[in-house]
Formats: sequence, structure tokens, C-alpha cells
Amino acid sequence: MFHPDGLLIRFLTKVCDLLLLNLALVLSCVTVVFSGTAVTSLYTVTLKMIRGQDYTPIKDFLRALRENFLPSFPAAIMLFVDVTLLAVLRAALYAETLLISPMLFILLTIIAVFLTALLSWLFPLLARFENTFSNHLSNAARLALVNLPVTFLLTTVNLLPLLLCMLIPLSLGVVFAFWLLFGFGAGAWVNSFYLNRIFEALQGG
Repeated sequence: MFHPDGLLIRFLTKVCDLLLLNLALVLSCVTVVFSGTAVTSLYTVTLKMIRGQDYTPIKDFLRALRENFLPSFPAAIMLFVDVTLLAVLRAALYAETLLISPMLFILLTIIAVFLTALLSWLFPLLARFENTFSNHLSNAARLALVNLPVTFLLTTVNLLPLLLCMLIPLSLGVVFAFWLLFGFGAGAWVNSFYLNRIFEALQGG
């Protein structure tokens, strides 16, 4: 049961690795300018985990953080816009007075969901492949449309903390604590499981 290669030990190792990655991501995102490269670096490591490659969570994350800063900077701007938009929508939803018209609320919601779906593909592509940002962006849009079920899953996973807080308002503290400690890393790992299959198919296995 407690053999170094046993199922329990491997599971606990993965949990610890995701906790470390989550901590590294949260600390990196304290400075907004590093948020894009931090998410890209997170996927760099989780995709390695899924492929069964050798990795060291913090060492590989920090290496990717340095390498991905410039390529990921435009994505960081998009992420900032998306998070800001989601925050505005949540504030408008729970405001005691009408802040924006219903039609504008629906339009902004569609834009926010579209941006989240696009970024759900963009960051993993930046982590896995070398390409120009414009090509990554067009590939992310194309893959999102071609793989709609996976896009729905990725977007749901990435929006899950917000959805939980909206559906169960009393869970705000628990959701915040979980995602601060574990949720971002776990979400990226779940997403990477499905993304890796598609990426491997794109490379011909």
C-alpha cells in the first residue's frame, strides 16, 4: 500500500505537486503583468505530468516563467480584460440597483464566455508549441470551434469558481480557499488530460 510506486503514493505525490504549482501560480499572479506567463507555465508543467515526462514542479515552472514572458504578454492583456469583465458582470448581477441594461449584460456575458473559451486553448498552445502569437490565436479559435465539447468542458472548468459562487453564494469562502490552495492547478491538470489527446493527434501521435 505504501510502496514508493504504489497508487496511493503516486496520488499523494500528484496532489503535492499540484499544491506547489498552485502556490507558484498565485504568487506569480500577484503582479498582474506576470499572470499570462504564469498560466502558460502552469500548463507547461501539467501537460508534462499528463504525458508522463520527468518534471520538477517549481523548477520547471520557474524556467517556463522566464521563457514564456514575452510570448505570453499579449495573452496576459486578454486575461486581464476577461477577469475584469467577469468581475463587472458579477457586480452588476448582485447590485441592488440596475448598473447596466439587460441587453448590455447579455452582450458582455457572451464576450466574457467567448474570451474564456479562447484563452482556455490559447494558454496551453503557448505552453506546448512554438509559434507566433497571431498563429497561436488563430489556432486557438479554430480548435475551439472544431472541438466544441472539449471547449465547453475547458470553459466550464475555468469558470467553475465563479459559477459555484453564483449558484451557492454561501460557498464563497470555501471556494476562494480551495482555489487559492489547489483549484487552479487541479483545473489545469484536468484540462491538460483532454488537451493532450488533441495535441498528440495534431502531431500525429
